Amino acid sequence: MSTQLRERVIREQENGKNRWRSITPEELSPGARYGLCISAVVPRPVAVITSVSNSDGNGDGIVNCAPFSYSGLMSHDPPIVSHGLVVSKEGTVKRDTLNNIEQNGEWVFNVLTTEFLEGANACAAGFPPEVDEANAAGLKTLPSSIVKPPRLEAAAVSLECKLFDKKEIFNDKGVHTTTIVFGRVVNFNLRDDVMLEKREGDTSEEDKPKVDVHKLNAVGRVGGITYWPVGMADGNSLEMARSE
Repeated sequence: MSTQLRERVIREQENGKNRWRSITPEELSPGARYGLCISAVVPRPVAVITSVSNSDGNGDGIVNCAPFSYSGLMSHDPPIVSHGLVVSKEGTVKRDTLNNIEQNGEWVFNVLTTEFLEGANACAAGFPPEVDEANAAGLKTLPSSIVKPPRLEAAAVSLECKLFDKKEIFNDKGVHTTTIVFGRVVNFNLRDDVMLEKREGDTSEEDKPKVDVHKLNAVGRVGGITYWPVGMADGNSLEMARSE
């Protein structure tokens, strides 16, 4: 949109009840774009990803654990999740999580909850590759059922993933800034105490397991260094039927 047109649109919008700002990404510095994006697209689910290095050649190396809020569910048939893994230092340094996923093609998406929020946040520190972040943060692990990376014991819901596809993202200067990885979920680990209880005598939901959001107490991410929501407050949800 040209500057003239933008100014006209803003003037017209100012004549109404609300004032709107029209901003193109190119007008902002990378830091300003980051701040706007993470404060506008909210809340975002947080995946605490556990992966393992390939230091021994068999994918049984050091456990890496780190939280990522550029995460989401993309499909259910088959179940596909995605994570945007940012590349640091002008596209020259890939983080351990991305290196591990590219080398081994496996990871675990541990859904962040209030139960291990502080430990997960501690894993975001800049640990060197030879450090087991889960251990350093006091987070115990359990063996996964199918993939080699372990899952977090404190995670009531964890999704074992295998690499389905990936897409490298380059900015306008041709610098590699992010790799989006798509993972096919090959196994769900669901703790009994967060599952939706079936009504007594109801067999219709026998093969339809569902997580109870009120019991899960999931944690999301918004702008700055803020986590939200942090668990499920009473009355802080709304059930609304789809329009026919």
